[in-house]
Amino acid sequence: MVPVTEGFLASHYVGQGYVRAITEGGGRALLVPHVAGFEEEIAADVMEAADGLLLAGGTDIDPATYGQTIRNDQTQQPDPSRDRLELALVAEARDRGIPILGICRGFQILNVAYGGTLDQHRPHRDSTIIQDPNLRIELTEVSLSAGSRAAQSVGAEKLGVYCLHHQSIDVVGDGLRVTGVAPDGLIEALEDPGADFILGVLWHPEQMLESEHSQSIYRSFLDAIGARK
Repeated sequence: MVPVTEGFLASHYVGQGYVRAITEGGGRALLVPHVAGFEEEIAADVMEAADGLLLAGGTDIDPATYGQTIRNDQTQQPDPSRDRLELALVAEARDRGIPILGICRGFQILNVAYGGTLDQHRPHRDSTIIQDPNLRIELTEVSLSAGSRAAQSVGAEKLGVYCLHHQSIDVVGDGLRVTGVAPDGLIEALEDPGADFILGVLWHPEQMLESEHSQSIYRSFLDAIGARK
């Protein structure tokens, strides 16, 4: 919902940082809104034309999507139509061998697409709050597996990152490998070792574009797209 003078307007949205990261890296972002009842058709048409799939952050995933009952005090403002669209987009991208990068909610939807589940409320237990007038940002450290796609993408095996989430990975999806963890044990990076480029991270590199490691994760995604083309 976007606030307007008369109240709130039902809207589609995406954070500006994602579009900036892709554009500054030489790509062009195509935003894909969901329409209830048309998710499968939209996904098929979009992935016919797209070169890569970036799954952005946003509202909580509906627990029914991963076989759980919603806990209203833990899962907030689920959007089942968006879930259906993004799951269909992942399926289409995987079938076509199209690179996928998932950020925060996108990281979580990637896990669900592989048959995994989420913990409906498990924020970091060990993090530092960054003072920001608009967001509650947590700073935490992530350790990445040597030689992993995640480590190669950011050019490091240990880094400080910004997090905005309150949900986390519970059961890891079949076929995904854990390649990043925080000091409190939260999974911060997942990837498909059998794919050319399918990577998800829980943190928000588009909120830290002044850092080289944040730019490089988007750049590696765009490089994978370029290599495929």
